[in-house]
Amino acid sequence: MSQAVNNQPQQPAPPRKCGFLYNLLWGCPWTLVGMLLASLLVSLVIEYVGMAFFWPELGASHSEAVMHTEIGYLSSEFTRSLLLSEPSVTVTRWMMVAYQWAFVDSGFLDWIQRTYDSQAHSQNAIARELSNWSGQLANLLKDYLLATLYVSMIAVVRVTILVLSIPLFILVILVALTEGLGRCDIRRYGAGYESSFVYHHAKRMVKPAIYIPCMLYLSWPTAVYPNLLLLPAAILLGIAVTVTTASFKKYL
Repeated sequence: MSQAVNNQPQQPAPPRKCGFLYNLLWGCPWTLVGMLLASLLVSLVIEYVGMAFFWPELGASHSEAVMHTEIGYLSSEFTRSLLLSEPSVTVTRWMMVAYQWAFVDSGFLDWIQRTYDSQAHSQNAIARELSNWSGQLANLLKDYLLATLYVSMIAVVRVTILVLSIPLFILVILVALTEGLGRCDIRRYGAGYESSFVYHHAKRMVKPAIYIPCMLYLSWPTAVYPNLLLLPAAILLGIAVTVTTASFKKYL
């Protein structure tokens, strides 16, 4: 009898869940970095496809116009902050430093100009013909590199706007928690209906209500007014937190 019991297959132990401090100090930062890199990659792919098929005549000027519009939103809507005294001025300074480092200090623009001049003034007809091809290739490469810089700066501006909008989401979460706890107490004292089904599904919607609008905002290929996405995201987050708190049960 004991041998039959020992021959029973043992169930694998459930995976150990990580603690709160581990998620706070390690898991969440890397998740945030991955979300930002994924959004930047999607933005670059969309911009490259648009430059190749949808707005080839605009080239890098499309992303440049979007960048200036986003900076205008930043300068008009976020004039003061607890983190940055002048957000638009600070971000513009970062952009100028990035352009100086990527194109001027690296010598990329000088290399293009020297290569084009040496081939354009050459006495060899083949070299002059190659100068046309190399000039077009250099201009195309420069256009895509400029678009990469502009899209990266757009991502920096939008991340800055998201960081400066954190107080909005904190306020929404506090209001939602207060409303949800009040509804939970009313349900308990009134012997209302309790459903763990609603709680678990509402709990699953809290994280998507945060990162999906943020990724959509960071990857949007055109200029978009921040409130058009941030306010609906805050409302969805508030609804999810309210329903989760209101349907919370001590024994699930």
